[in-house]
Amino acid sequence: MESSLTECAKGEHFHTVTPLLESWALSQVAGTTVFLKCENVQPAGSFEIRGIGHFCQEVVKKGCRHLVCSSGGNAGIAAAYAARKLGVPATIVLPEGTSQHVVRRLQGEGAEVQLAGKV
Repeated sequence: MESSLTECAKGEHFHTVTPLLESWALSQVAGTTVFLKCENVQPAGSFEIRGIGHFCQEVVKKGCRHLVCSSGGNAGIAAAYAARKLGVPATIVLPEGTSQHVVRRLQGEGAEVQLAGKV
């Protein structure tokens, strides 16, 4: 695993500053200025890394050595990403029928994936 608790100890964030862009097309439809906050460019692909990344850092600082997350997708990806960056294993529990794309993405982050239950 990566440089384990170094990032955690330094308190570095796992999220990045994302762009805030004006959408001319949506502004025309809405009749007012519309901005888009592009959280899709986060390293884990969604805004969930902001809160989940922070939470994972805090529990690992307190001694947690294995992260478990129940998720339908993005939260699990954020937890798996944070676990990989922190150097701890992660188990992500997904509902049966979750897309193989999500399962592969989680496995690509190094997480163990368990499928259980239905939505």
